[in-house]
Amino acid sequence: MQIEVSDQAQHWFRNEFNTTDGNGIRLFAKYGGSNSSLHPGFSIGLVAEKPTEMALQHQIGDILFYVEDHDYWYFKDHDWIIDYNPKSEEVSFKFFEKVK
Repeated sequence: MQIEVSDQAQHWFRNEFNTTDGNGIRLFAKYGGSNSSLHPGFSIGLVAEKPTEMALQHQIGDILFYVEDHDYWYFKDHDWIIDYNPKSEEVSFKFFEKVK
């Protein structure tokens, strides 16, 4: 699994989240929402906190993006692109099935 984060999205994360003192951006599966169509009924949540049981990590610039073991099921077998949408002033997620 790869995570690509656009420059605009990186800027958004720096402004919206505290990524100092060992905090990274944890991507997790949450019930409800509509920011991803990969698993109907679930969406992607974001929180800045210290990792505890990382299943995967990806350092982009000065920001660590990671997924914990218990949320890996949602993200596995896909590559992800996180971009910034200036109309909604939020990040957006795109996924692609990983070529095996």
